[in-house]
Amino acid sequence: MDHMLFSLPASFETYQGLGNFMFTQGLKQEMHEIVDEAIAAWMAAFLDAKSNRSPATLDGYQWKDVFLPDGAILRNVYKRTSYLAYVRGRELLFEGKAVSPAQFVNQISGSFRNAWETIWIRLPNEVEWKRAVTLRTKSRRNKRKQE
Repeated sequence: MDHMLFSLPASFETYQGLGNFMFTQGLKQEMHEIVDEAIAAWMAAFLDAKSNRSPATLDGYQWKDVFLPDGAILRNVYKRTSYLAYVRGRELLFEGKAVSPAQFVNQISGSFRNAWETIWIRLPNEVEWKRAVTLRTKSRRNKRKQE
């Protein structure tokens, strides 16, 4: 998938501050990828605040052993470009369409890829991205402890 880059207005201080932050934190992403993620997270938070939904909502997407709550963001990087999908209600949405995690990954690459291995997840109210396979392993471990 080709994505065109457009310019967005920002103050010089914001641009320079982001560049310095990326350097000091050792971030390897492209600046536009970070801006895309920040704006997507801001829009999601805005909509959540506007709808006055409780953060304890039971809505979310069940992906085999892993429950992804409403507001979770999934990231797939392909050819150095980040693509994002969002859990809204009980659906996983990519480019406005309901998809499965496998459809999300394979639609971007045009071939079969293991979604568990390629997807990174950021849960609501968290800043750290976690690998999907790590969340699945943790979920399975917790399930075995409960049995």
